Amino acid sequence: MASSNQINLDVRGGTFNDVRGHQFNQFNQVLHNPDLSMLLAPVDAAYNRNGPIAKCLQGTRERLIATIVRWIDGDMDRPICWLNGPAGSGKSAVSQTMAELCDAHHRLAASFFFLRGGEDRSRIARLIPTLAYQVSISMPATKPFIQHMLHTDPSIVRQAPRYQFQKLVIEPILAVTDTNTTTTPMIIFVDALDECDDKELMAEFIEIVADAYRRNQLPLRVFFTSRVEEHLRKKLEAPTARSVIYYLALQDFDAANDIRKFFQHRLATIYEENHRLMRDVPRPWPSHTDLDALVEKASGSFIFAFTLINFVDDGADLPHQKLPIALAAHAGLDPLYTEVLSTAPRGEVLKRVIGTILLLKSDLSITSLGHLLQFNTAHILQTLLGVQSILMIPGNDDEPVRLFHTSLRDFLMSEPRSGGFFIDPPARHLDILLDCLKLAASEYACINWCHHFNQWLIPGNPSHDDYLTSCLTNFASKSFDYWVNTLLIKRPLGNMLDMLRRILVMLKQLPSCSQDLLQTMKDIEERAK
Repeated sequence: MASSNQINLDVRGGTFNDVRGHQFNQFNQVLHNPDLSMLLAPVDAAYNRNGPIAKCLQGTRERLIATIVRWIDGDMDRPICWLNGPAGSGKSAVSQTMAELCDAHHRLAASFFFLRGGEDRSRIARLIPTLAYQVSISMPATKPFIQHMLHTDPSIVRQAPRYQFQKLVIEPILAVTDTNTTTTPMIIFVDALDECDDKELMAEFIEIVADAYRRNQLPLRVFFTSRVEEHLRKKLEAPTARSVIYYLALQDFDAANDIRKFFQHRLATIYEENHRLMRDVPRPWPSHTDLDALVEKASGSFIFAFTLINFVDDGADLPHQKLPIALAAHAGLDPLYTEVLSTAPRGEVLKRVIGTILLLKSDLSITSLGHLLQFNTAHILQTLLGVQSILMIPGNDDEPVRLFHTSLRDFLMSEPRSGGFFIDPPARHLDILLDCLKLAASEYACINWCHHFNQWLIPGNPSHDDYLTSCLTNFASKSFDYWVNTLLIKRPLGNMLDMLRRILVMLKQLPSCSQDLLQTMKDIEERAK
C-alpha cells in the first residue's frame, strides 16, 4: 500500500498506482483556453509535442527509472533532480518516459523539451510562459490566479525570468496550496538545458528555481537533464544549490545490457521485415560474437546504437551486408558519420543541403528547402535519401527535415573531427543569407535573413562585400514592402529593428567593410523604422 505522498512503480511493467485525492486533466485531454493561450503563447515543446519522439524501450533503464521514482516519492529535502550525461546517452528518452508515466497518473505539472536549432524550442523566452500554461491545465485551481496576473499586467511575459517565474508559476501554486494538509507533489520536466541558445539566461533560470525552493515550501518537484557544460554546472553545483538538488549521472547506471536489448529488438525486427531477402542468412542474426562487438562499440551511447541501426537498415544494401561494414568501423559516432557521408552521392550538393539544414533558424520541409536553394524537390529528396540514416527524412515533401541528434551538428562543425566534410558556419550563413535575399518572397527568407547576416558577421571575417551589397540593393528595391508586411503578420517588427541595429554596429567595427555595404544597410534600417 502506498503512503499518502507516494506512487508505486512496477519497473518491469512501467505501472504507477496513483493516490491523488482529486483528479486533473491529462495533457492529451487539454481543454482549449483562448485567453491564456493568447496571452502566454505556449510553444509545442511538451512531452506530447508533434514530431519524432524517443523513449526508453520496454525493459530497459529499469534501475534508473526506479531511482527517479524513489526521488519522486521521497521527502521534499531535495525537490530538484539533475540527470546529467554525455551526448547521446539517452537523457531525453528517460525524460520522455518519466513524463509519460507521470502524466498517466496525474503527477505531471508541465514539461519543456529544449531543441537546439528548434527556433522557439531553443529560446528561454518561451520557457516560463509555456510552463505556466501547462500548469493552468494540470492544476486547474491555479488558472484564475494566472489569468488575474496576466490581465493585471499583460507585460509579465516580457519581464525578467525571475519576475515571470514568481508571478506565473510560484504565486499561483502557493495560492492554491493548503499548508495544513499533505499534498502529493507534481513534477515539472525541463529537458536538455544545454540545447537552450541563451546560456546566461539558462544559468539564471537554474538559480531562480533553486532560490524558489529555498524560500518556499512548494508541492512541486523539478526534473532537469543536460550535458555537463560549465555554465550549467556552476549553477547546479553551487554551494547554495546543493541543499535542494538530487544529483544523478547516467554514467553511474551501466547501459550495456540495455543497449544489448535495443540491438536485439531492432535487428530482430529488421530480420523479420526482410525475411525473404535474408532467408539464407544463418540464425541467430547477428551472431552472439557480433552482438557483443556491437555493444562494445556503442560504449553506452544510445545515439550510436540508433545511428548504427539506421545505417544497417537504410535500404541502400542488404542489412546482412551492411552490418559487417558497421562492425569494421572504429568505435564512436565520428567514424560512423564519416562512413555514411563517404558513401553518399552528390558530394558538394549534399554538403550545401546538409549545411543549410544544420544552420536554419527553423526547420524547413523538402519543398521549402528546394525553393530556398533553387533546386527542384526531387533533387533535394534524392540527395537526402543517401544520408537517411543520420537525418530524419519525412514521409512527404511538406514535412520538415530534422537531425536525429545534435551530435551530427557538433561533428560537421568541427574541422579536426569531420575533415573534408567540415561545414564552416560563417561561410554557410553567408550562402543562406544570399539565398534568402534572392528569394525574399518566401516566409522563411523574410523572417530570417537578418539572423543569417548576424551569424555571418559574428566571427568578424566578412568577404564578398560587392556581391552582398548588390543582393541587398536588389532586395531593398524589389522586396522591401513584402518583407515589412510579412513581419507585421508573423513577427514583432521591433525585434527585426533591433537585429538591424546590431548588424550596423558590427559592420561599423569591421575595417574591411565597404562603405557601399554599410550605406545599403543604413538605408534598409531607416526605411524599416
